[in-house]
Amino acid sequence: MFVNAPTVAELLHDCSREVRSIMWDITTLNGPELAAAWPAFAAAAGAALSAVPCPDPAARLLASRMAGPRPRPNRWGPPVDADPDPHLVAASTGLAAVAGLLARHAAPPTSAVAARDGDLARRHIVEALVIGAHATSLGLFEHASRLSPARTGTTSQQPGPRLAVAGATLAQSRRLASELDTLQAHGAHYLAEAGVREPRRGAQSLVDPDRLPHVLAAWEVTTMRVLHASPPSVRDLAGVAHAEQALLMHTMVILNAAAQAAVIDIDGFAGQIGPRLADAHLAWGDVAASWPVQMTTASPPALVAVEASAELHQALGEITREGNGWAAATLIAERVHLREVSGQLRDALGAGSVCAARFVELPDELARAGQLRAPARLLGAMDASADRPTSELEGGPRTTDVANRRIVTVLPEQTAGATKTARRLQQAMTALTQALETLRLADGSRSVTDPASSPQAAARQVRLDHRPQPAPLKGHLSVGR
Repeated sequence: MFVNAPTVAELLHDCSREVRSIMWDITTLNGPELAAAWPAFAAAAGAALSAVPCPDPAARLLASRMAGPRPRPNRWGPPVDADPDPHLVAASTGLAAVAGLLARHAAPPTSAVAARDGDLARRHIVEALVIGAHATSLGLFEHASRLSPARTGTTSQQPGPRLAVAGATLAQSRRLASELDTLQAHGAHYLAEAGVREPRRGAQSLVDPDRLPHVLAAWEVTTMRVLHASPPSVRDLAGVAHAEQALLMHTMVILNAAAQAAVIDIDGFAGQIGPRLADAHLAWGDVAASWPVQMTTASPPALVAVEASAELHQALGEITREGNGWAAATLIAERVHLREVSGQLRDALGAGSVCAARFVELPDELARAGQLRAPARLLGAMDASADRPTSELEGGPRTTDVANRRIVTVLPEQTAGATKTARRLQQAMTALTQALETLRLADGSRSVTDPASSPQAAARQVRLDHRPQPAPLKGHLSVGR
């Protein structure tokens, strides 16, 4: 015998309408009436929540808290001498009926749809609980703040203890309201966590095959716009380097999955590609560190670069990430066509080599144009780290500029460190792209990619998305000798 799902849904809908109607078309909340009806409402909500099959630990903890914070017989405090609020009474009746139906007929779910129905039922019960606790707490606080009713010929400030709720002192009334606030916070936390958990249960491991090539092509266009701006923003330069570093990390994960799936030659990946990917990854980190945030140009950061980087990170993360960690190779193989994606990433890294060549030109170019500025203290620290006498440093920062923390123009000779770092990156990227050109399928019969699989060709028909997590960088600054 099955549960009549529409009947349960209708009961929960009616319960939600009743507790919400407490807040409708009123000027003040009746604290005593709400407090009188609250214990029965909480007990019914706890019973209904416990009756839903297969509750998670958070639901069981929340259901136990609905019994009240005090030991028996007065778990929610002294009884209140008032007529119970009719809305809470009606909601209690509906929840009790839900608990009865579920206790008689509900069984552990045997499908994803049934499990989702149970989650929705729990969510509706907790929503009603949170709204009822909020209304009751608000009514108690309002009633506690009001003075005793004024009488003709007497002052409203009467001596003696004030009664906030019939049969309870002012302190007792406020304590009950505070306990309801705590319960309301627990319920709101449960709903927030349920909102995060629910999409994961029904999430599919499928990835749009048209998305990644589109995003890779968009990222290539954006980086060219950023690197050839007049002048580019220093923050954009560091952002490009960080994003290229992340691209290499995700490429390593995807190519590793391709090697394990025998899509590419595993020996070639382990012996040639893997080490070069790691070297290029570290080199991009060094380049990112060579453009510290203390340096500036006249241009502000470009929003288009931030958006393109976020889309790149999100698109790659959909393929390579599972929760807080990397996805298993088998899951990555289920999400995408590894042969096609490997080819798209190979072409993207080829575009990264062009970016690396531009990073070699930028430090000297910006310095000679007088567009690069930095604190004198930063340049002084870099010069000192060169282990050379100050007298030998042509155009080094003056001692007075360092002492006064002035912002000065970076001279061409002070960019030698950044240029050298970028050259190392260019060499690493060249070695990587040459190794990728030789990478073949595991059987050695065909190359990994077809000419038509490049991001430029695919971008005419497709689209994609990813969010960055900056990779760890070496802490030294390398703009300077």
